[in-house]
Amino acid sequence: MTAGSIDRRVARTRSRLQQALLKLTAEKEYGAVTVEDICREADVGRSTFYTHYPDKECLRKATIDEHMKSLQARGAERHSMRDFESFSFSGPAFAHAYATREMHRGLMGGTKREIPKEIRDWISGQIRRELAGIADGGKDRVRLEIATRFVTGAFFEVMHWWLDGDGRLPPQEVDRMFQKLAFDGVGTALAAHDDGGG
Repeated sequence: MTAGSIDRRVARTRSRLQQALLKLTAEKEYGAVTVEDICREADVGRSTFYTHYPDKECLRKATIDEHMKSLQARGAERHSMRDFESFSFSGPAFAHAYATREMHRGLMGGTKREIPKEIRDWISGQIRRELAGIADGGKDRVRLEIATRFVTGAFFEVMHWWLDGDGRLPPQEVDRMFQKLAFDGVGTALAAHDDGGG
């Protein structure tokens, strides 16, 4: 067997394990999912699981890392074309969520909504960076942090509601509404403070 075919087989097995974790996490909380559950769903033996991942948490991290690569690439492309009148992160995030709804439901942690720290940190980092451009370069750190947390919370609440619903609203419309409420509101408040209006 060639190295290339071995690599492809490894990639396929890891993908099956990651997809199994996502499916199970979307159905029940991450903490309730066992290695045995994952192996059964992926149709692999426990020894195969441990050949690829030392434990469930490492599988979860690898799954999130794969997801983040795609999300970061979309975000970077949108940020390079940003017109500074909207958030650059939200459009790609909603579009990606729509294209991979089951994956997002799994990553969002099922009904308990245990958002992975890696995803929350990346989203809040994008928001903080973009708001800093409005808030005098982020010199007023307290106002910037309040605004960042406000928008981050709003984003995930809208995302959860949207993914839990029937998905009839297209991602562009969800993003338009989110932008109107979050960017326009927070952006205006920060800009007004910088001009001495706050």
